Amino acid sequence: MVTEKKPATPVASDKSGSAKASSSAADKSSSVKPSTKSKATEASSNSAPRNKASENKAPINKAPNNTAPNNTALDTKTPRKSVPWFKTILLLLLVAALAGSSWFGWMQWQQRAVLAESLQARLTAFEGQIERQQQVTVRAGQQQSKAIKTLQDQVYSLRLLTNRQAEQILTLGTATRGDWLLAEAAYLVRLANQRLQVERSVDNPLAILESVDGIFVQINDPELLAVRNALAVDIAALRMVEKVDPEGIYLELQAISAALETLSILEPHADPEAVQLAQAGQDSEQPPSSLAETLQRFSDNFGNLIVLQRRQQPIEPLLNGAEQTMVRQNLYLLLEQAQSALLREEQRIYSSSLTKAEALLRRYFQLNSESEASIVRLQILAERSVNQTLPDISGSQNAIQTALNLRNSSATDEGAEQ
Repeated sequence: MVTEKKPATPVASDKSGSAKASSSAADKSSSVKPSTKSKATEASSNSAPRNKASENKAPINKAPNNTAPNNTALDTKTPRKSVPWFKTILLLLLVAALAGSSWFGWMQWQQRAVLAESLQARLTAFEGQIERQQQVTVRAGQQQSKAIKTLQDQVYSLRLLTNRQAEQILTLGTATRGDWLLAEAAYLVRLANQRLQVERSVDNPLAILESVDGIFVQINDPELLAVRNALAVDIAALRMVEKVDPEGIYLELQAISAALETLSILEPHADPEAVQLAQAGQDSEQPPSSLAETLQRFSDNFGNLIVLQRRQQPIEPLLNGAEQTMVRQNLYLLLEQAQSALLREEQRIYSSSLTKAEALLRRYFQLNSESEASIVRLQILAERSVNQTLPDISGSQNAIQTALNLRNSSATDEGAEQ
């Protein structure tokens, strides 16, 4: 069995080589043909089996020989037509591959850029969160340290309070009747100081200090003579203080303000000196004795009808109803201002208000007995002092506190020895 070999497909780059090989094969076949014919006549005389074999083989060998040039010719023709399309397709495929790879790479680069930006943003946000967390941690630490310090201070103050209470309990356990009376005297002296500053009066503090002196009489301790001396000095200082009666002054100003309703405003009236002169002239007149005297009196009386006066102050018109009401309201306000200054112990404002009220009474009101009485009382009240001078009575308080401290220290020493 004979197998035929198929010719391999020529490569595009070996076109020229295949063409040269086909032309050389055609030349050789044309030169070999005469020799084969002569050899065929010589071989005709050979044996029958050889002829048969040659005849059987001839078609097989001829077919390739005859078809070889045709196949080579076809092979040489077909690549010439298919090679340019193959190049174009290959080039297009390469360009498409390059474009696809470029587009894919560009897309990957964009995605990586976006991913990098997002990662950077997340990293920045994470760093900010970490920084905020650190700040919160620092603030929390500071607050905790402050709270710890506050608690430590509270614990320290509680310890001090506990120790002080323990000392007081120890002192109370060994306290005598004299100690209790001395503690009561110290409380009363503190109360007298407070009442003196709050009430601005010496009556109640003086009574309290006198009761404290009675307590020292009950104690009858020679060691407290210095304390009694300081107490006596404070009592003498309170007794020598000039007392101011603000309540009485206030009520008197209130009464004067209420009496203004009964006072009448000044009305026009004749000059009292001119009236007196006219009355004196009328009393001294005698009937004229002659015509000449009558004419002289007539000329004198006629001359008195016209009087020229020089006034240093301008003439004020009479007050109408609204102006009279305004004058009364000004008086009320001045008296209220004096009362307020009295309570605040402002001497200048108090005296100035009363002086202005007195001037208004003299200027716009009739000078009768009621108005004169009000003016006199305003003058007296304006000269009074409203500043209450207060002495310092802290000497007795300090002396009593010193005596208490000495007794407590001695009692504590005795308890520690026991």
